[in-house]
Amino acid sequence: MIEFRIPEPDPIEAAVIEWVQAADLYRDGELVREGVNLLGSNEAAAKAWGSALAGRLREPIDREGLTEFLLSREAAQHVRAYSSAPAIAEGILVMLKSKGLL
Repeated sequence: MIEFRIPEPDPIEAAVIEWVQAADLYRDGELVREGVNLLGSNEAAAKAWGSALAGRLREPIDREGLTEFLLSREAAQHVRAYSSAPAIAEGILVMLKSKGLL
């Protein structure tokens, strides 16, 4: 009998994938946009972006570092952050902290 094992999803990756569908964006601690769908219905892009972010978030990072990563080629190929990068970065950090993942 062949047994397939599906690995447990990374909790940060799963939280980011869920968050991008209804993202709350913050600027300097204030909620500036609520429930923004950053990817439309592109689930493959959400998974790729979530994986890239989870990889980067395994190391300590602050809002500025995450903003820089969001504007990098690796992250920007999935989600184009441009001027919203600081609000997206802060939103991700707020969400992950509220879930106890950071």
